[in-house]
Amino acid sequence: MLFVNIGSLLPFVFNRRLNLKFVFLLILVPCIFGKQEQSVIKKAQQLSRALRSIFDDGTKYEEISKAYSDLTDADVFSPEEELKEIKEEIEQYLKERAAIAWNAKISLEQRPLNFDEGKNGENETKLEDLNDPNKHSFVRYLNVKKMNDGSTLYKNNFGGSYEVNGSRQVRLRPNPNFYGLPTSSESSAVHVPTPIYNRDPELLQRIRWSDIDQQYRRNREQLKDLNFQKFCSDSGFMRFFPSAPWLWEDRQSELDLFDCRNTEWYVEAATIPRNLIILLDTSGSMLGQRFEIARQTIESILSTLSDSDFFNIIQFSKTTTLMEQCGDRELVQASLRNKKVLLSRLNNISSEGKADYENALHKAFVALMNVSTLSDSDFFNIIQFSKTTTLMEQCGDRELVQASLRNKKSASFPP
Repeated sequence: MLFVNIGSLLPFVFNRRLNLKFVFLLILVPCIFGKQEQSVIKKAQQLSRALRSIFDDGTKYEEISKAYSDLTDADVFSPEEELKEIKEEIEQYLKERAAIAWNAKISLEQRPLNFDEGKNGENETKLEDLNDPNKHSFVRYLNVKKMNDGSTLYKNNFGGSYEVNGSRQVRLRPNPNFYGLPTSSESSAVHVPTPIYNRDPELLQRIRWSDIDQQYRRNREQLKDLNFQKFCSDSGFMRFFPSAPWLWEDRQSELDLFDCRNTEWYVEAATIPRNLIILLDTSGSMLGQRFEIARQTIESILSTLSDSDFFNIIQFSKTTTLMEQCGDRELVQASLRNKKVLLSRLNNISSEGKADYENALHKAFVALMNVSTLSDSDFFNIIQFSKTTTLMEQCGDRELVQASLRNKKSASFPP
């Protein structure tokens, strides 16, 4: 057995002021070899097993490992294959809905505008008969604002009005496919904007022509998760299926400012992408009411732009500046954010100085000519707001524009 020399440790102990218990421990504990070593190892193993048992009982390690064993299996996959599958699923999704829209389009094209399946083989309909309740060709439609097909008619001679009672009342039920919104598949509903007379004969003719509810139902049977099927006419009315109660902006006053022709999906479908420059005269002559009219007009114009359009506003008096610029590009995307930013900046503009039209038009043409996507067949718009007039000039002759830039003169084109 080997004992520790205590004498050599005493100076260290007293200098460091160690605990004397530690010194006595060194005296009593010998260095163990041979059989005693095996005994210590055995005790250590017993202690290890006891601690492991306590750990397993306290943490439930085995049970948790078994519960999550099925969820930890590694799954090897290829990102390229995953992207390919996602691409195919999206393509199939869009193809199905494109086919639905195409079938509705074909169904509408096959229907003549002025047609009435009347009696005695009389297929032609007089416009005045569309508002005559005593005629077979009298047009009824489900008015979404009333949720029935009743209407108010006006007499031409005396200007009086009388009510035509509705002939049907749709039953609305909560639809889980529309997040619980009450809908009815009995009929499509028609919305007519407030400024448009809802019994105008030409409007009624188009409303009757757009009634393809049978096609809408077939589409619904093909795709159970199909959303609202909508048709917006250039006359202003919108037909949608299934019918649902109208969501008023103000239910008490029945305020309705909706017009489907101003929606993003209609504007994008009815127009091509546009590049637009608005020239705003901020000279002293625009102070007051004139500037307010110009600002509201600009706001109305910007509301018709979609994300596929690009625009900018040039304010000019003595100097000419772009109100917004994105890097080297002089036109910005007509996103909701960009439109709000530029409209907010109109509130901080002061009218002063003298207007320099020559530099303003020159800068506008240069900005449009610098658009990288502008080709020889492209058209672009310049809208000018000044004290004298508001002009919309459509410019498509590239040589004429280039000539005006060389001469540095204002070019004017008839609207």
